[in-house]
Amino acid sequence: MRRLLPGAAVVAVGLLPLAACRGSRPPSADVQTPPFVFRSLDLKQQDAGGRPAWQLTSPEARYDLRRRLARAEKPKGLIYAKGQPLYRLQADSGTVIGDGQAILLEGNLRVERLSKPEVLIQAARARWLPQQKLLLVDRRPEAYDQHGRLRAERARFRLDDDTLELSGAPRLDRWAQRFNPFAALPTSPPETTVQVASLSWQPGTGALVAPGPVVGERRMGGLPAGAQPQKLLAERLEGNTQLQTFSLLGAVQLEDSTRGQRFVGRDLRLDLSAQSGTTNLPFQLSEGSRRVKGTGLTVQALEGVASIASQCHVEQPGDQLNADRCQWNWRSGVVSAEGSVLLQRAANRQTSRATLLQGNLGERGSFAISAPGGRVISQFQVSGRSR
Repeated sequence: MRRLLPGAAVVAVGLLPLAACRGSRPPSADVQTPPFVFRSLDLKQQDAGGRPAWQLTSPEARYDLRRRLARAEKPKGLIYAKGQPLYRLQADSGTVIGDGQAILLEGNLRVERLSKPEVLIQAARARWLPQQKLLLVDRRPEAYDQHGRLRAERARFRLDDDTLELSGAPRLDRWAQRFNPFAALPTSPPETTVQVASLSWQPGTGALVAPGPVVGERRMGGLPAGAQPQKLLAERLEGNTQLQTFSLLGAVQLEDSTRGQRFVGRDLRLDLSAQSGTTNLPFQLSEGSRRVKGTGLTVQALEGVASIASQCHVEQPGDQLNADRCQWNWRSGVVSAEGSVLLQRAANRQTSRATLLQGNLGERGSFAISAPGGRVISQFQVSGRSR
């Protein structure tokens, strides 16, 4: 056992030189010292409290005394948090520089989180700086959890606070179907893809922050082949990959050209598992010739229902509806409204006021208007006379 640094050691069994010495003459300065082959390598370090901090092992390593390099075959490592193993890593080859100041890992790099939730990070190459608790990945890293994938050109994995920072065209891909990243990665295209300027993610908690601009697409199930995906734009993105909740912050636009739907608003919270969206701010929602606006919106995509919390206004050719709050089913055209209901119809110049309304704003829509404990007031014109 040879100690390399405080709390670190390298274990070699069966030390063999690559080339035997020829004669007793000392080597000249221009003669390269042959590297040594170690039957195994075990490099460890402890933290200030004497607990294990990290470990790197290899079944075979070549040590270059002159350059102070150790080249390891099939290296495997452990990264600890508070004395407990948190991440396991492996690669095809590794180069240990000095006494472990830096470790270059190359070829099929895998970093697996050992505690829940399951997280896999893979890439072609990374530089591990154990003293700085930092893993620098510069060859297209990919990080998987049970519903998604993060991709970018580069990444910084800050091991001290369990934060992965991606840069260089980072993307967030999400699948509705849950999967185990250690067993089988998804082969189908993701339902949701979002591109951002940069991205910070904590694998342990799922917390995600991404400055914009945010540009995304979402492919809804059940659409015909060749249908255009939904488009989204926002100023920035925050969310939690474990909960599958994301907030599109700042100015937000969503567009579904297949259904002719468009949303314009601010600060929209999406729940991908429930397929719902919520905002507490003013918004505009449209489908074809229909226009809906108000303040405070909840959309349930599975039911096709939009609920407006206040200042509800629904408009289509020939009809206008205002109310304190209302609900609209954009699939059936059914509308219900409550509080200070005002219905205006171009046909017969009809105007009705009540506290409750239920009906359909279709071309030949019918309505049931009531005012429990009060009166319904309607005005309309027939043959030039009003009643």
